[in-house]
Amino acid sequence: MARKRPQRSHKRQAKKTTLLIVGEGADDQAFIKHMQQQLLQRHSGIKPTIEKQSGGSPGNIIDNATRKYAHQGFDQRFIVLDADIPPSQQERDKARKNGYSLIFWAPTCLEGALLDVLGEGVNAHETAQQLKSRLHPRLNGTHTCPVAYAALFPKTVIEETTNESVVAVKRALVQENA
Repeated sequence: MARKRPQRSHKRQAKKTTLLIVGEGADDQAFIKHMQQQLLQRHSGIKPTIEKQSGGSPGNIIDNATRKYAHQGFDQRFIVLDADIPPSQQERDKARKNGYSLIFWAPTCLEGALLDVLGEGVNAHETAQQLKSRLHPRLNGTHTCPVAYAALFPKTVIEETTNESVVAVKRALVQENA
């Protein structure tokens, strides 16, 4: 007499969209992780991986990201760069050829974008370092920690912003097509 196999009660897992977002540095990674925590529902069907590079030129960041994650299967890939030093057309082409979409923090850098979100003017002559000096003291902790951004950038502020670079990162995270 054959034994009956016990029925397995495994829930079938829905396929998740895998997403890679690579920022220039630890502060980019921290803010994008904060956005993820604010915007993504637990069972959203999106599995983001948010990584950082160690700064440097846009070309170095693109080279390092394409090399480091080349053999990992992601459905979508993004590199988020400061707008103050744009990559060359050759570097843009390399990113696109390797499946990356580029997003540029504007004005100037992450801190410029965040000051813009807060409704504060960013002057064309201000450097990335000056913008960091304006924003970082207002954060609730170190700028490389996601929770530091919570008080200034709650979910409502992120959802209502019109800053194009923050909106682009938000769309990437929640997979909006608009």
